Amino acid sequence: MFEGEDTRLSIHRFERLLDQTGYRTLRRQFYLINPIYAYKFGLKPFKQIPAIAALPWVRDFVTTTCYYLVQPKDL
Repeated sequence: MFEGEDTRLSIHRFERLLDQTGYRTLRRQFYLINPIYAYKFGLKPFKQIPAIAALPWVRDFVTTTCYYLVQPKDL
């Protein structure tokens, strides 16, 4: 599992790397309020609305976390 703060990858760059290395995204979920914040700060997780998720530069700025399910393209 990669952590954004560990890799310094934007979501946009991560998706490009998936494509370049032969992976496809099966499922993804973006969050405005990270689910772990429920335990850390008592905040309720909040999924990102599709309109924001569709705008890469805005999405990369306001997303606190995202989860991906990927698989090799040749499967």
